Amino acid sequence: MTNTEVMREVCSIAEEFAHSNGLLKKSANGPVTLPVSLLPSPFPASMLHLATSLQQDINILYHRVSMDHQFLESTLKPTFALDDYIYQLWNVYARVKNEGVVQPIVLGLNRSDYMLHVSPEIKEDQLHRLESTKNAAKFEVREDKAFWSGLRLRQVEVNMIATSFCGLSPRMISQHRQVLALMGFTPEQQKRVPECDSTNRFVDAMARATDLYAEHVRGLLHQSTDLVPCILVIVSQRETNIYDQRALLGALLIRHPRIRILIRTFDDLVPNTKRMVINEQRRLFVDGQEISLIYYRHGYIPEHFPSDEVWEVKYQLERSRAIKCPCVQYLLANTKLIQAALSQPTQLARFIDPNCENFPLLLSTFARQYPLSDAFDLISAGDVDQLLEECRSNPGRFVLKPQREGGGNNYFGSEIVEQLKHVLKNGLGATYVLMERFYPYIVKNHVLGWKNPDIERRVVLELGIFGTIIARSDQIILNEEAGHLLRTKGADSNEGGIVAGFGCLDSPFAV
Repeated sequence: MTNTEVMREVCSIAEEFAHSNGLLKKSANGPVTLPVSLLPSPFPASMLHLATSLQQDINILYHRVSMDHQFLESTLKPTFALDDYIYQLWNVYARVKNEGVVQPIVLGLNRSDYMLHVSPEIKEDQLHRLESTKNAAKFEVREDKAFWSGLRLRQVEVNMIATSFCGLSPRMISQHRQVLALMGFTPEQQKRVPECDSTNRFVDAMARATDLYAEHVRGLLHQSTDLVPCILVIVSQRETNIYDQRALLGALLIRHPRIRILIRTFDDLVPNTKRMVINEQRRLFVDGQEISLIYYRHGYIPEHFPSDEVWEVKYQLERSRAIKCPCVQYLLANTKLIQAALSQPTQLARFIDPNCENFPLLLSTFARQYPLSDAFDLISAGDVDQLLEECRSNPGRFVLKPQREGGGNNYFGSEIVEQLKHVLKNGLGATYVLMERFYPYIVKNHVLGWKNPDIERRVVLELGIFGTIIARSDQIILNEEAGHLLRTKGADSNEGGIVAGFGCLDSPFAV
């Protein structure tokens, strides 16, 4: 057999492994292969450890931001007249706050995403190790941070709602170890794909939240009551990443069989359906079942709220006594403007003690980023003009991002200059953030689920670290890192959506 024929056979078997591991997405014609890399991609073990070590600080940071009304208001208020979505979220938050918050407990299932930016100090032999899994396998794992000092861990964003692939990421471990074995890698080399327990960590946090809700209700009623915990999962009507969701919910049912699950859309809960009831104690009932926890896998971009009726559903859910994952304050904190503010040492020090060991490490991961307006007291008008001139003359150094979360809609290269004309002409500078662009190292790999998987691709990597947090106002009940996710996209692609076909699931091969 020729090398091409061998690779085609390997890819065919590996794709069947992917199906057996449940690495699928929904299509009009039924389940199809979710794009996944053929091999795990080389990733420095010390950088994975560094990112993991910061996740508890990230959890704490964004929780404290979400509880700081003055900071949220002063940072976001300049956008209210320009961004109706942020204004509507603030309106929900303000209405609930004015009425009185009856549920102080919040659950966060978060993910912080990073890239490894290549600095000029990187050595050619180090890039050679990172170029392919076969190259990396020839060398021992280097745990010392100094060896990889030519790489810089840089945070891309934090995701605090509908955090995807917590269900499927652990399945990549089996997938890649099977393919490594198929291709003749040794058992020791197979172990260089690190374990990931994100599914179990997430469902255990969800179960803990339902226990806390039961305690809360017993205290409210001043009596013991046998409450059957039930989680309301808010989903899209046209979800394609359904198998990731089902992997998570299936694990929840197995590990915590006492918990019931209701899967509903916003439209299922609009007032005329009469399926949602909030009693005088603001306990939430859906289809007759009391809801302990609302878990949102939907509801984070404007298109998810097409009518006033849907916004009213959002408000009613938020004002209820059920624990939210996430609460509306988390959504307000999860904006690019907040991320830009926190990249400044004085703002970060408002929430994290600057004398703590991880403060400089955390700050070092934050990219240079600024809103295109002086309305936030984060940048002067003169500095905005200087930044814009720098961007126009060298757009390759920047990414232009809309300030709200939700992914996509970013601008790169020459398209930044064109979009800036539109933004500035229409007075929309307060709704965009200009961020330093990262240039990660390039890996050679194959991608199952793309056309011609036997053809080697040039790809770049994005690491996600999952985290769980449960808090009652400023009292932290649970705060843990919860595993990792590696995603890969074409080196020439500016988009990275896996289900949309721009990127793929991956896992680290420790180097």
